[in-house]
Amino acid sequence: MVQEAVQAVKEAEAKAEAILRDAQEQSENLISQAKEEAGTIREQAAAKAKEQSSQRMQKAKEDGERILKEAVAEAKKEADALKALAAQEEAKAIEAVTSGLV
Repeated sequence: MVQEAVQAVKEAEAKAEAILRDAQEQSENLISQAKEEAGTIREQAAAKAKEQSSQRMQKAKEDGERILKEAVAEAKKEADALKALAAQEEAKAIEAVTSGLV
């Protein structure tokens, strides 16, 4: 009877150790899986951020080019107006000089 009780305790201890090993293994597997998932999520987030950054850079480049074209067009328009004004003033000056000579 004592021998049976000792045997039962040994069996219970063996079962407890097996359960503990299984729990430890499952815990390690879950941790490993969580690390892999976290790595994947981190990589996806980095790729998404890089794509968004690239899109923003492209938009900024396009906006910059558009603004530059508008500024060039405005500067050309102002230059043409100044040239026209200068031509008018030159014509007046020539007329004043020639009328003074006559």
